Amino acid sequence: MEILKKIYSLVPTRGLKCDGCNLGEDSYSDGYRCFRSGLFFHKQCSNSDIEIHNLYHPQHSLHIKVVAEYEDVHDKCKLCRGNLPKIYYYCSTCDFAIDLVCARKEVIITIQSLEIHEHRLSLIPKMVMFTCSLCGLLDDRFPYACTLCDLSFHKDCAESTPEINYSCHPCHILKRFTRVPSYTDGKCCLCGNTPHNIFYHCSICNFSVDVDCAKNPPPFTLVQPKAHKHSLTLMPQRNFVCNVCGLDDDPNPYICIPCNFMIHRNCIDIPRVIKISRHDHRIYYNHCLEAGDRNCGVCHKEINWTRGAYSCLKCPNFTYHVRCATRSGIWDRIELEGIPENTLEVRSYKVIKEGVIEHFSHKDHTLKLKEESDNNDECISCKACTYPIFSSPFYSCMECEDFMLHQKCAYLPKQKVDSLYKMSTTLSTKKPMTGSFKICSACQNVYNGFTYESDNKCVRLDVRCGSIPEPFVHESHPLHSLYINYSKGNMVCNACGDKSTMVLSCEECEFVLDIKCSILPKIVKHENDKDHLLSLCYGENTSERYWCEVCEEELNPKKWFYSCDHCVITFHIKCALGDFTWMEPRGDDESPKNVFRNNRMTRPICSVCYSLCQFPSVLIFGVSCCCSLRCFQKAVHIVA
Repeated sequence: MEILKKIYSLVPTRGLKCDGCNLGEDSYSDGYRCFRSGLFFHKQCSNSDIEIHNLYHPQHSLHIKVVAEYEDVHDKCKLCRGNLPKIYYYCSTCDFAIDLVCARKEVIITIQSLEIHEHRLSLIPKMVMFTCSLCGLLDDRFPYACTLCDLSFHKDCAESTPEINYSCHPCHILKRFTRVPSYTDGKCCLCGNTPHNIFYHCSICNFSVDVDCAKNPPPFTLVQPKAHKHSLTLMPQRNFVCNVCGLDDDPNPYICIPCNFMIHRNCIDIPRVIKISRHDHRIYYNHCLEAGDRNCGVCHKEINWTRGAYSCLKCPNFTYHVRCATRSGIWDRIELEGIPENTLEVRSYKVIKEGVIEHFSHKDHTLKLKEESDNNDECISCKACTYPIFSSPFYSCMECEDFMLHQKCAYLPKQKVDSLYKMSTTLSTKKPMTGSFKICSACQNVYNGFTYESDNKCVRLDVRCGSIPEPFVHESHPLHSLYINYSKGNMVCNACGDKSTMVLSCEECEFVLDIKCSILPKIVKHENDKDHLLSLCYGENTSERYWCEVCEEELNPKKWFYSCDHCVITFHIKCALGDFTWMEPRGDDESPKNVFRNNRMTRPICSVCYSLCQFPSVLIFGVSCCCSLRCFQKAVHIVA
């Protein structure tokens, strides 16, 4: 469990398929979910032993390996040849890996089957090349061999019988085949996989099952299923349209003949009440909708009103396909049926009278609404987001000159479920300890303003990231809304060109914004242009060459930058903001670490890189002056 917690933010819950063992599609079980990635792990898988000894690899012990959510696992299990899940056992010396399911299986040393061979077959605990004496396939896995006769067999082949009576095909006996008949599609009729060596087949009905399905058949009858009032019976090889999801992608329905009801196996435990990232309210599953044209709120395609779908009780026009609503990244995998709904976001202020409020962060005095600042002093900052107050409406303390909040920051709820990590968060006004600062979990910016903090303290967001809604509307992409996308690290931000694992993307276009670019201020003030405010430019398709006013280096006009149309000057994003923009300057000269505006006549020299500090703010660390977070980190390392 501890090794999982180092990589994933886990919360106890119940779920279906486990990303640790790839099993568990038939019923809900206890476990843990990482709401950042959407991955679910069985309780048993989460508590797997750190180290094991296995007879298939006796020379070394195997250590558990956990793969991060953004990493792909390309290796296969050495025993079953299946794709490795997010948790598996591994020997780094031999590059030997097995999944959790194979690691738990009892290792059979000998097999006695007179139908296969007259002598006892013994396991060879080595990866050796052999040709199976039953199916004739060449393999390099662990054979069962007869040393007297020099014969070798796959484990599945050695344990197989010539014929079986199969519960999912009771009308005929299934016979063992080692070659796929030309008249079949070569796939198991139940799981759709292609058999590796042997399989069982009915020539009369053209019905085939692989060894795994033969050993572990799906239940033929489901009594009191969640999705229907009557018992359901498996009807393999029948093309149908699922009454629950409306799709026809699996020809093995469970059916209720009296009701003419057909359902996918995976739709049987469909949740009735869920909360998705695409809507503010809970949505409820309905077997059918009222007649009319509707489009899905996720994929925007038409919904067949005669089939099942999710809809909102408060917003009747919002409907969603079953598969779309339960997609990873859309649904948080928590079923809400029977759980009381707490829809009210806790307000952070109390209205005293029109234009006057009492805010929980400043209870001693009341705050008065002002439409615009008396001046454009950059030192007047919002206590919540720490960004300067220019012309937007803001609340100002009627007694303290230095306490102000942007109107939108004053109205932020005290408690809410954030859109990025899908976790319950509480707005904290606690300042970092003297001489320290906070780092936002999403954008990785340093800041010292208000924080949205998760209940388990593992997620801390500045108020800009904590307030990102979904869907997200940005004026750089006005045609479509943006949605949170937990990528594999290969999505490139259109604004800056960086790769990121958590982005806001458009499902219609290939438009991507990483989190740090999505919260960039639209206007900034800079010492190099004291008469005007700089505006955020969303890139230009031009052949002209632009130069940064601060560093005097060329900038890429296709990427975002700041500019002043009056003075025709341009700035890199980094040069216009620096690393300490979200740090409110403090007047306490006794603090061991303090941020100051870099607005003096003579610019200081950085104590680490020995260059003039060009960014808008600098950090004073003891007797050192740091121009950037990178230089500060180096300074701390040098001091340590």
